[in-house]
Amino acid sequence: VIDDASHRPLDIAKTVFFWFPLIEARGLLFVEDIQPTEEINSFRTQFLPQMMADLHYCGNNKELRGDKPCFSQVQPFLAGIHCEMHICVFERNDEPAVEPEKTQKVALENALNANKCRSFKY
Repeated sequence: VIDDASHRPLDIAKTVFFWFPLIEARGLLFVEDIQPTEEINSFRTQFLPQMMADLHYCGNNKELRGDKPCFSQVQPFLAGIHCEMHICVFERNDEPAVEPEKTQKVALENALNANKCRSFKY
């Protein structure tokens, strides 16, 4: 899936939450136009660090990492995140695609606030 829609950070986060669970195993989600500008900065500085924390989340060290991933609706599907210049590619793992519940298709309130994610604080 290639996202070439709104360049607003919350809209991009919504794209990830909506599409990522629906993509087939080993599929890719391309998000473009994430250049370092004032408008898009919170995607780069708040959302992406939480996704990276989820990519490396083990769930077994509650003392250091909190007790759950930042984004539990996408974390089980993450295999990799690759960003360069103005584009990020989110890679799916081998888990089969699923139709998430309606409430899981929307960006969480903390999507653009890394301080709200308990597992991000270490």
